[in-house]
Amino acid sequence: MLKTIILFICTSLTATLLVCIVSTQIVLADVQSFGLSIAWAVRLDATIKDILGLAPVLYLLISIGFLIGFILAKYAHQFIGGNRMAWYIASGCTTFPLTMYLIQYIMGLTIIASTRTPLGLFLTTCCCIFSAWLFAFLTSRTKIKLITQGNQNDK
Repeated sequence: MLKTIILFICTSLTATLLVCIVSTQIVLADVQSFGLSIAWAVRLDATIKDILGLAPVLYLLISIGFLIGFILAKYAHQFIGGNRMAWYIASGCTTFPLTMYLIQYIMGLTIIASTRTPLGLFLTTCCCIFSAWLFAFLTSRTKIKLITQGNQNDK
């Protein structure tokens, strides 16, 4: 149980960092499309500042979405069946866009500028898909190790 919680925190942090980095680069690409040149040092500085400023709120949103999505994925796999990995990937694919749409619907604003375009929403969702896959992969490996260790202790 503790390993699952630690893996959940780590994969939520991974999603948060990836979304922050991708979002910053999308916004900077938009600025660059106006004909301005952006140096790598400026890109790095903007990315670090976005991580420091945006990550706490974004982590909260992503982790709440992942918590709901992963619980639904676990029980869907348990009661409906199918591929466990596919359920978790589906939860990663849906929780972030749904969270962004809910915030936009309820509050009337988009809190992450990069998600205002379809490409930006797609790329940030891909970050969450990767993190959901990582969680499913790491937790499935943990279960295999625990089962193997249990069989060795029985001998």
